[in-house]
Amino acid sequence: MARRLLEDGFDVVGTDVSDDALADFEEAGGTPLPSPAAVAEAATVALTSLPDPATVEAVYDGADGLLAGATGDLTVLETSSIDPETMAAVAAAARGDGVDVLGAPVSGGPQASREGTLTVIVGGERRIRERESVDAVLGALGSKVYHAGDVESAHTVKLLNNVVSMGNLALAMEAMALGAARGVDGEVVLEVLGNAGGASNQLRKRGPRVLNRNFEPGFTVDLAAKDLGLAMETAMATDQPMALAGLVYSRYLEASARGYGDEDAAAVVKLAEAAVDGRVESETEVDESFDGY
Repeated sequence: MARRLLEDGFDVVGTDVSDDALADFEEAGGTPLPSPAAVAEAATVALTSLPDPATVEAVYDGADGLLAGATGDLTVLETSSIDPETMAAVAAAARGDGVDVLGAPVSGGPQASREGTLTVIVGGERRIRERESVDAVLGALGSKVYHAGDVESAHTVKLLNNVVSMGNLALAMEAMALGAARGVDGEVVLEVLGNAGGASNQLRKRGPRVLNRNFEPGFTVDLAAKDLGLAMETAMATDQPMALAGLVYSRYLEASARGYGDEDAAAVVKLAEAAVDGRVESETEVDESFDGY
């Protein structure tokens, strides 16, 4: 996202716990700063993209957090995949310090981030969303921007998206593994399912990579399990049964327990392969390009 904003002509400052990430950021033309507080002091619009709710809370509320350095003219876009309760709490704390926060989780992965073709789900007051500075940033990052409602609603929708997408992926990987066990060419399975009633974005996006045995992470098994777990917690807090989502969650937990946590979420196929004694692969390199959502 930072590279995309730099290429679109924005002056971008940023911070990260990774020295390598900061070095890459500086090489791309960004200005590294030592803390979230320093970013808040320098920026008009700040974006946070973080791995889990606890980290989000620390980055906002810590001694060197965003709110410690924020001024009244700062707007923060919270793009992480977190639970709606954490989003609501962060936004309330920010309001207490005179800072406007929008929920703005994204879908599309690293490639879409780089190309500015993310799907962005926005939650919060429309007056904040419609600020010229906010609209410019959202327009640079996303080809589709939706307003979901109040500040935590966007993160609810994002969790629902990940429940469905990871469920699609798990089922597609089971189907491809069964096809392999029955001796059907993997490319044939992918082409037919991808152009029939079994089609899904996850199949089209990750199926070719599985055939190439490419499990370099775009979105890891562990992140999938984290988001599914947050969705299940949200469902329980709402007294809403999600039986199928629970099965999907357990599948990714099992994949993580078997050592696939740092691999792409498509590595869930390895569980299905072990069950049917098959291997999903192609004898020739398969085109992994994906046109997007």
